[in-house]
Amino acid sequence: MCTEVAIILRSTEAQIILRLLLAAALGAGIGYQRERANKPAGLRTHVLIALGSALFTVVSIFGFSGGIDTSRVAAGIVTGIGFIGAGVITPTHNEASVISKKIENLLGSNYPKDKTEIIFVDDSTDSTPDIILEYSKKFSNIRLIHFNQRKGYSPCMFEGVKASRGEIIVLSDAGSFHDEDTIPNLIKNFSDPKIGAVTGQDIILNTEENIGKSENLYQKIYNFVRTAETNMDSTFYFKGEASAVRKCLISDLESFGATFDTAVALYVRQKGYKTIFDPSVKFYEFAPKTRNDRIQQKTIRAAGWIKILLKFKTMIFNPKYGKFGFITLPANFAMLIIIPTIVLLGIIFLIPLTFLEPISSLVVWSTLGIFVLVSFIFSKHLLPTFLDFEVSLVKALYEILFTKRKHDQIDTVASTRR
Repeated sequence: MCTEVAIILRSTEAQIILRLLLAAALGAGIGYQRERANKPAGLRTHVLIALGSALFTVVSIFGFSGGIDTSRVAAGIVTGIGFIGAGVITPTHNEASVISKKIENLLGSNYPKDKTEIIFVDDSTDSTPDIILEYSKKFSNIRLIHFNQRKGYSPCMFEGVKASRGEIIVLSDAGSFHDEDTIPNLIKNFSDPKIGAVTGQDIILNTEENIGKSENLYQKIYNFVRTAETNMDSTFYFKGEASAVRKCLISDLESFGATFDTAVALYVRQKGYKTIFDPSVKFYEFAPKTRNDRIQQKTIRAAGWIKILLKFKTMIFNPKYGKFGFITLPANFAMLIIIPTIVLLGIIFLIPLTFLEPISSLVVWSTLGIFVLVSFIFSKHLLPTFLDFEVSLVKALYEILFTKRKHDQIDTVASTRR
């Protein structure tokens, strides 16, 4: 009897040792691959995780009686170690009026606090860095990088990326707010290795105002387009208020000299990864109060889109990028550059034509009148939305071609900070 027990024990010990060695070997293999790819959490980390996970499972199998469901133990371990480290980067410039609200908002995320870095990269001249610093004393996952001179949006974002230890970089903005599931919903998409970047949808908070209603309509059209682009291949439109990207894919983006958030989609897609729109990822912000503020905001965004399209023009009609190269990029090139140019030239020629060829011009004016009437049937905000968009595009093209204005400064529209 004693001999049989000894044999069983030796057999059990051998099984335990074999399982632990196998786990260590598999962990070492994963860690070695990660180190070769210059990714965080390398050989030692993965060996320790694999050994710890295997030991926990072995103890549950051999250390307890009562038929413990080992599949549930394994599921618990996967859940425990499956959270990817996220670096939430928010560039700030003179945001003292809203920064406390923004920090509290990020602290309310459902994503594990020990897996979340909250990094503020600041070049303010007001009390913004002082407020952030006070929070960083209370919460160890909040960090401040401050510059004494104006850096601009992209340089601040690149500094944040360099400082972050997270595998996923989450883009954020001081004037927009997440719900508690925004970051978890962003991160879950990266379980698919083909996905390189994810962006979310904008929820307008002041829809009782005319500009807010117009912006809300614009966002519905915008989200429809991004959904269609995602279903075909990848979306072109990314916004810095709530997007996420694999850090390893943008480690060399700084050398490319492009606006950070608008460049992400094309840069990641160029490397063979998908860039998708996920409507479950939501962020909330106020639309500007006035039409001039709205055009100012959209001109900056439009200039970023146009510049990045021109930088990546070799991707257009390139078979390497499938429908993204053959449909998405040409369609956006037409919408952002060709159509506003045609609209502007059409207006320029229509004015003298009205006096020189009144009968011919009457046909054109009648067509425009029908278009206006139809737009009001659908929504009284459709025409103002279209006109503001076209004005912003024409203004952006003018600034790019003639004034050579840079659009990378964090020019806050005051009415969006409430």
